[in-house]
Formats: sequence, C-alpha cells, structure tokens
Amino acid sequence: MTAVLATAAAGPWLLGERLGGGGQATVHRARHATLGRVAAVKVIHPSAWADPAFRARFRRECRALAALRHPNVVPVLDAGESEDGGYLAMPLARGGSLADRLRRGPLPADEAVALLRALAAALDAVHAAGHLHRDVTPANVLLDPAGPWLADFGLARPLEATAVTAEGLLVGTAGFMAPEVIAGGRAGPAADRYALAALAFEALAGRPPFAGEGAGALLYAHARQAPPRASAARPG
Repeated sequence: MTAVLATAAAGPWLLGERLGGGGQATVHRARHATLGRVAAVKVIHPSAWADPAFRARFRRECRALAALRHPNVVPVLDAGESEDGGYLAMPLARGGSLADRLRRGPLPADEAVALLRALAAALDAVHAAGHLHRDVTPANVLLDPAGPWLADFGLARPLEATAVTAEGLLVGTAGFMAPEVIAGGRAGPAADRYALAALAFEALAGRPPFAGEGAGALLYAHARQAPPRASAARPG
C-alpha cells in the first residue's frame, strides 16, 4: 500500500502529500485512520467555508456524487463537515487528470474516442438524474485504469435551476462555455455537450478550439466565431 505521511486530519482521514488545489480547496493523498484505505481527499479552506453560498455548493456536490452510480462518474467514499471546513474523499486517480495528460500532446485517435464515449455516457447519466455538470473540462476528468472519471461537481445544479445567477455572473470555465450561456440564457444539457465537444477538440488537436488573452476574449470567440476544425490543427 502507498505510504502516506500524515500531517493533519480531515475526519478519519490522515492527510499527506498535496496533490493539487486552488484558492478554495486543496486535494491531498490521504489514508483512513481505521481502515488504512488510501484516497484523494478534497479539503475546503476555512476562508471559503465561511461563505454560506460556498457551503451550499459543497453540499450540492456531495449530494450529486452520492446520488450518481456510473462507472465513469467519480464515486464518493466519504464526506464530512466541521466548523472550520468540509472534506470529500474520492478514489485516488492513478493517472492524474486529462489536463495533465494533454500537456504532453494530443491523444491518439482511438484513445480519444474511447475516452469521449465514456465521458458522454457519464454526462447522459448526470442528465438522466436531473443534473447539469456545468464545468466539463480536462482538469475535471480523472484518468485511472478503472476510469476515466468525470469529477468536480461543485458547480452542478438541478436542471430546473440553471439560469445565469441573479447577479448576472457566468458560471463555468470560459474556454468551454456554450454560446447560449454566454448570452445570458438558461443552460441545459446541450451546454454540457458543447463543453464536451470543446474538450474533444483539445484531446484530438492538442490545443483548445479558441485561444485568447483573458476570459473575455475566450467568451467572445465561443459566442461569435465559427467553430474551427480539429483537422486544421492536426491533419488526419
């Protein structure tokens, strides 16, 4: 079993090596104190946990994952909360993320097709369960011999509650956002499928469909420019 050097704890999980993270959460390799099972544990930062809206998103992510049973949706092993923060335990993806893999170049065509079939099936399951993912990106696809897994449901919402926020803020990642969402419309399953198509382009061509300096340029390109052909970036 992989060794984990414990430095702190989240519920019953002894946290070790930092695997990634950002301003709101950190992901650690961790070991269950009783069972010895190794997993990836997402730990919410106290500063983010202080925001009631963030706590609601975290609980929504836990509920969405717990309700989904599909081989290509990352399973939830455990979740918990305290006054200082929350945590979510998931299987440890041995191949990292698709974003990590694409830094080495595009996928072979047959490998990309198999990956996209699995992700499309996962999205079908998400939609059939009455949810949207709203952030389908290479960073949110985990690679494992048992996977791939669609992960990070922090932005997932029920289908009946998917309009742009009351403050007019767009929710998602600029390089994968559907034109109707950018225009302020209500997101639907087609928006997730659009993001999957942008992901497919990057997997096959080795670069995103559009490039630009900053989120504004990317949003404009997705809303106004004609979609490029992957074969133009990677003949064949």
